[in-house]
Formats: sequence, C-alpha cells, structure tokens
Amino acid sequence: MVAGSNKRIIIYDANSIIYYCFLHEERIKGRTVTIRVMEFTNKIQNLTEEFLKAGFTIETLSGVMKEIYDKGIAKIVDEFCEDFRTKDLIGLPGRRIPDGIKLRLARKTEDKIKRLQNRPWFTVVDYTPPEKEIERVRSFYESLSGTPKMIEHMRRKRTREPYPSEVDMSLLVYSKEREAPIVTNDSDLTDFKYELEREGLCYGIILDP
Repeated sequence: MVAGSNKRIIIYDANSIIYYCFLHEERIKGRTVTIRVMEFTNKIQNLTEEFLKAGFTIETLSGVMKEIYDKGIAKIVDEFCEDFRTKDLIGLPGRRIPDGIKLRLARKTEDKIKRLQNRPWFTVVDYTPPEKEIERVRSFYESLSGTPKMIEHMRRKRTREPYPSEVDMSLLVYSKEREAPIVTNDSDLTDFKYELEREGLCYGIILDP
C-alpha cells in the first residue's frame, strides 16, 4: 500500500503521535527506568524510521493536534499508569502511581510532541473537509447500524453513535484527497479498514502494529 502512494506521504492519527513521543527516563526509587507504552512505542518508532528511510514525510491535521492537547496525552498517561505491567516496571506493584510521576510523564510527552512539530519531515496541516464528503463517511457508518460487527464495536467503545469523531472522519477524507494512508490503531478506523478502503472513503489504513 505504501509503495503505491505516489506522493510519498503518510498520515498519523493522534495515538500514533502520542505513542511515538512516549519514551522517557525517570529516576524512581534510586534507579533509572525507561518508560514507554509496551505494545506501541517501539513499534511506531521503528515504523517511523522505516518511512523516513524510504523518503516519506509525515502529516497530520491541526484538529488532531488539538485533540491531543485537549485530552489525548492525559488519557494515555492515565491508562498507562493503571496497567499492572507499568507498576511492576516502576517498582510499585499493586500500588497507585503518584500523581507527580503522572504529571511529569504528561509534561515530557507534551514537550516531545511540540519538538516533533519542528522536524522537517513532520507537517501539521490546517484542513477543512468538504461537508458532502463528511456526510458520505457518516452515512457509511450509519449504514452498518444494527449489524453484528457494529454492535460489537459500539459495545467495546462504549458509544451510542456508530460513526467516529469529526477529527477521525476528517482524517479519512484527507487520506482520500491526498492519496496517502493513515497509520492508526483506533478501532473506529481499524475495525472497518477493509470496508472503508473498498468504498473508497480513504486511500488506505495501515494498522499501527
């Protein structure tokens, strides 16, 4: 899929950006601990390196960045700190991780995201999708209402709406317009990857491994 993109662009969603930047060292109980999101940080960093070596640039939308600063970082830090593996890694098995550590992790991640925006290969794009294209995407998701796949998806997401956020729908439209794939692990997109690609509602979706 990547090889077929003639514009040499990859699009990152919010989680891909946060996971890429979530790599820190902390002094905890007298030892240096490397902190990262186990399943995702190393993989998205390696994937990014592969893209850059292949000559791709990475883009995201200004709406994605707003979403990150509004809620994304804090949410991921909280989820990370509640994971039992994190508590074992930090040396606090079965205990609550102090708010001071959470705050430092959030600040360090935000600082790295700000620095990322100054990299020559990373671009934040101001983009307003055509309303008719957003309606196409919304109608697609609504057409799946009541199907077993959508029912299960909504149950896992704990949502009452079948369609994703405006930002996610804008990413899909932007992907189609730019002929560039989205790297994501957001189930709003990945659960319906093949259907979205088949219906031509995006250029492509690369599952963030």
